[in-house]
Amino acid sequence: MSVVRPAKTVLFAGGGTGGHLFPGIALAEEFQRLEPEVNIVFAGTRRGLEARVLPEIGYPLVFLEVQGLVGVRGLKRIKALANFPKAFIQALILLVRYRPALVVGLGGYASAPVLLAAMVAGLPWVLQEQNAYPGLVNRVLAPFAGAVFIAFNKARESLKSRKIYDFGNPLRLRLQEQDTTDATELREDKVALDNPESEFNILIVGGSQGARVLNRRVPEALAILVSRYPNIKVVHQSGNADFETVKKAYAEINCQAEVTPFIENIGACYRAAELVICRAGALTLAELAALGKAAILVPFPFAAHDHQVFNARAFVEKGAAVMQVESELTAAGLSDEIESLITQPERREKMAQAAAELARPEARTEIVNHCLKLI
Repeated sequence: MSVVRPAKTVLFAGGGTGGHLFPGIALAEEFQRLEPEVNIVFAGTRRGLEARVLPEIGYPLVFLEVQGLVGVRGLKRIKALANFPKAFIQALILLVRYRPALVVGLGGYASAPVLLAAMVAGLPWVLQEQNAYPGLVNRVLAPFAGAVFIAFNKARESLKSRKIYDFGNPLRLRLQEQDTTDATELREDKVALDNPESEFNILIVGGSQGARVLNRRVPEALAILVSRYPNIKVVHQSGNADFETVKKAYAEINCQAEVTPFIENIGACYRAAELVICRAGALTLAELAALGKAAILVPFPFAAHDHQVFNARAFVEKGAAVMQVESELTAAGLSDEIESLITQPERREKMAQAAAELARPEARTEIVNHCLKLI
């Protein structure tokens, strides 16, 4: 096997979900913007979102045979523990092959063997923690990292490190830039608050795989409202599993809805929306802040260590969103909240402004500049 030794390589380890992966892609873009000669390589798993997204973008992706331990019991846990030494050896081979100048851990179980291998090899490495409550890998390894980049100040409570930097979550450049799509299509202008004929655009985002509770409850809630507010328009990211069911549900209530398994141009959809109904993943919240959007947050109840609730509370405490607990979410309750935000534009605008105040537009640049100093 030939050994590749580029002048400067940055290796990103982790992924699995969009919340881990897309901040890594944002940093990769920024590395190449500031240092065009930098080579980018990702390490992840075949099961993670990275296996689909990264080949489309063009970044090299190396697969590791590693499984998660959090929330896993019995034979699956035994298998995960047994496979870890193999994943560690794969990670060591990966480091020998690419000789990275820096390893960036994005969180998630796929990052663990690579970060441990970097420690053994004496290579510089850093952590990027997206959530208010850090994941297991980042909590354990934070004391040894060259730097730990956080997005919520509350994360400090769980990370034992003197090298913590609160720069925020990095977003991809195309989300932060103005979209060039036809403005009449996107309706980037503000809704005319005193005009009952104006469209009211709602964006529903349940994560990269969709959210079953949103796929069910949102159409049910809008069925209560569409007769009184016929100008409601919906863009709904359903995921693949529920796509046909969700599409049929909107058709049955005669609601203007665009249903899609996955939204590629998410920035355009955010800009067109007056209200967003979504989970409380760290990346989603960073996007809400960057584009200043009022939101109804329904945290994923099975997220590791309930970190989405911690994320959501940070926004609720600032008045940037309202939170509804999934176990208590009803069509009637959700329709009441939506109607309240339709009929109280001043409240909605205050939430949007509060969200915008939480934005960290320089996060990607600040993180990468700090990493370049370490390199």
